[in-house]
Amino acid sequence: MSERISLVIGRFYAYRQLKSEEGQGAVEYALAVLAVAAIIAAAMAGFTNEITNFMTKAGTKLQSYVP
Repeated sequence: MSERISLVIGRFYAYRQLKSEEGQGAVEYALAVLAVAAIIAAAMAGFTNEITNFMTKAGTKLQSYVP
């Protein structure tokens, strides 16, 4: 009898634990996406001059091909 009671109590706590962690996966995914976006933004900010120079050179070269 006590085994049944402990089994029921165990199932109740397991259900309650699952119920309280419903949105946890979405929050962790959002934090991971935010971290990747922050890293990309920092990299872009660090290479601003190089990107600007490259785009300027590419634009100048493309204009030379247009009659």
